[in-house]
Amino acid sequence: MIPAEEANRRYFRRAYSTGRHGWEADKPSRYALALLEKIRKHVPKGTLLDLGCGEGRHSIAAAGLGFKVVGVDYEPLALKRAKKATKKAGVTGISFRKADVFDLPYPGSTFDVVLDYGCLHHQKKADWAVYRAGILKVMKRHAFLVLSVFSPRFRMFSGSQRKWHIAQGAYRRCFTRGDITSLFGSDFDILEIFEQKGHGGGFWHTLMKRRSHL
Repeated sequence: MIPAEEANRRYFRRAYSTGRHGWEADKPSRYALALLEKIRKHVPKGTLLDLGCGEGRHSIAAAGLGFKVVGVDYEPLALKRAKKATKKAGVTGISFRKADVFDLPYPGSTFDVVLDYGCLHHQKKADWAVYRAGILKVMKRHAFLVLSVFSPRFRMFSGSQRKWHIAQGAYRRCFTRGDITSLFGSDFDILEIFEQKGHGGGFWHTLMKRRSHL
């Protein structure tokens, strides 16, 4: 059995090679977008890091709200699609870079906002602390974090007692509210957390602000 990290890389390489996958490629999540609209009142024209940016749908939306955006992904084909989508949309203020979430190539205190829509839930629990340390390093003192991850209501976990599995070659994990507060509560004030339910649901959407003493 191949490691989860390699399984993920193979899965996303295939997904971006074919363009056939199970997520929305063009339209941003209206829930994540609503949280970004709230943040821009506090940091208008702030710098934003889009983790695992994929085809760039949230990077494009964030730039449209006035943020200066950097989108990172470890899959070059994703970045190629993101650049093409950005050009088609006629949006400026975005740069894309090949990078791994566990080794972000930015100095400390670079970003006002970090957006993670669907990156963390592909990481093993053993790697969560490294993930958290990495984003804390690049965030400014009062920066915001927008996080969207699978909840147990997501269709692939519904009725299952196990919080993780490998489906179609990719590692996926669902989170409880307690998982989120346990992982981030010591470093962030959780301003909003709600679960998207119903058709297309099964996600937690969370708005956090880095604590001022950090």
